[in-house]
Amino acid sequence: MKQPRDRSCLLLALVLLAFVLLATWYSLTIPLGEAPDEVPHFTYIRYLAQYGHLPTTKEEHEAFQPPLYYALGAALTFWVKDDPQMPFAVRANAHYDVLDARAPKNLLLHTAGEVWPYRGWALAWHLVRLLSIALGAVTVWATYQLGQVLFPRQRAIPLTMAALAAFTPQFLFMTAVVNNDNAATTFSALVLWQVAALFHDPQCSRLWRRSTLLGLLVGLGLLSKANLIALLPIVALAIVVASARCRAATADGRQPEPVRRSLLAAGGLALSFGLAALASGWYFIRNWIWYGDPMGWSFLLEINARREGPLTLEVLAWLLKGVFRSFWLGWIGIQFDEVIYWLIGAGCVAGLLGFGMWLVRRWRALDGGTRWTLIALGLHVGLTLASLVQWTATVLGTDQGRLIYPILPTVMLVLVAGWAWWVRGSAQRWVLGGLAGGMLVLAILTPIRYIAPVHAAAPRASEGELSAATPLNVDWDGIRLLGYRLENNRARPGDKLVLDLYWQALQPVEQDLMALIQLVDEEGDFLMYLDGSPSAGRDTTDRWTPGEPLASRHLLAIPDYGQPGTYQVTISVHPFGEQRWLPAIGPDRTIVGDRLVLPDPIYLEAAGD
Repeated sequence: MKQPRDRSCLLLALVLLAFVLLATWYSLTIPLGEAPDEVPHFTYIRYLAQYGHLPTTKEEHEAFQPPLYYALGAALTFWVKDDPQMPFAVRANAHYDVLDARAPKNLLLHTAGEVWPYRGWALAWHLVRLLSIALGAVTVWATYQLGQVLFPRQRAIPLTMAALAAFTPQFLFMTAVVNNDNAATTFSALVLWQVAALFHDPQCSRLWRRSTLLGLLVGLGLLSKANLIALLPIVALAIVVASARCRAATADGRQPEPVRRSLLAAGGLALSFGLAALASGWYFIRNWIWYGDPMGWSFLLEINARREGPLTLEVLAWLLKGVFRSFWLGWIGIQFDEVIYWLIGAGCVAGLLGFGMWLVRRWRALDGGTRWTLIALGLHVGLTLASLVQWTATVLGTDQGRLIYPILPTVMLVLVAGWAWWVRGSAQRWVLGGLAGGMLVLAILTPIRYIAPVHAAAPRASEGELSAATPLNVDWDGIRLLGYRLENNRARPGDKLVLDLYWQALQPVEQDLMALIQLVDEEGDFLMYLDGSPSAGRDTTDRWTPGEPLASRHLLAIPDYGQPGTYQVTISVHPFGEQRWLPAIGPDRTIVGDRLVLPDPIYLEAAGD
């Protein structure tokens, strides 16, 4: 009888191709700098590329991080020179407000220097993002290899593990941006695969080769991120157990078996840990000499907000919720509809229960290599989660799923093996394929529904909005303020005035103009001000299309100390980075001055009125 053809390699290739295409799409959708700590990760790379040596912690925010990822990025981009017409500058978005749902959620302003065709620093940034995508592809491949070692006869399981990892939206999000977590996740996945392979290798003669490879991978992992130190006991356990379980190719009879195996274990440990120390030890010695702290722990405590108070159940519940949600998708303003988290949660519960049932029912029937692999993976999960809890007890803002991505292959293994337990026979492939296909659909939906709208440009002003606005038609150097509308001209301290402005570019705008909006009293002294993009943080003027009317909503926060009285809203325009105020030209082409005063007064009432 003809055996069915094994299409695993073809299907894996398709998964990898789909991952690369999706991650590239994500990368083009996420504006530069709009991801966890992406700006300081990229400036670290710029520093290495420009100066050729490691920065100090005074020069770069992420300088405490091990250098491998940044060195790879610098090697990839050192030849890219900045465009003098578009110098590198990080423009903070003054309108960003994480708490107000009406405010934009993009951290930065993005100029014409970031649009295609890429050049200068923007080109370098995108090249490093491609490096991250390549590392993500290796992670997906290593996840498949781990599944192959544990389930060599159930081809659907390793393929589904790879597909589930490849199509997880947050994994795609992180691999599409500049962040050293990508290198850490990759080397962790490679080490876990090799640990499993070592447990399953019966030949003592191959222990040396695998110990060598593990040592190099661990060393490179530690040069990527220090939290991969959790892999050291896993590797040690694998070498010791493999030494005790392997079969020698020959028996010379000169030493008792226990002695030979002890020497084999000692040699494997010395080889593996010695190579890891050669690869990464120099960096930690450098830190110890320079800072008196090989791990950079003291600097980490300086730059992070410290947690005050004990680690309560409430904090742990917050951590669990945040890590779970952001493991699948979660960043500032970017999250699934609530029902999707519930569906994913139900799938995770089903997978965990199925995996537990599989362990209980099949543990005795599993071969020793599989049992030891599962023990090692469980130990790694425990160490990683314990490290996160310890970090949470120390600092704030740790509820990020990416921090546990070193256990990503294990998570995929548990879920897929658990789902497979519930379904047997040919139906298993259809169920696992359907689950992977569902995640693929979610991965395709995410940039369209959840990422792009957060970073959308200023909306076009409708005819109804323009007709309801108070007309102004005041010009500043190629841009026109068509009109405005105040939702309410009465407010109290602590309120937010909602000011809608309607703009239009009269011609291509070469420079990035800023609008300073102030609330001034009758003496001309300002109570509050907001200096940001005219489009209220949505985009910059050098990206405006001439002739297109744009709507922008500005939220003006009135300070709690505001005194009752009559105030005016004023608007001034200046180029980014300059205090050169452009003249405002009225409809009759006369110069109004360098400050436009809106005609409607603002009445600030007492807080208790």
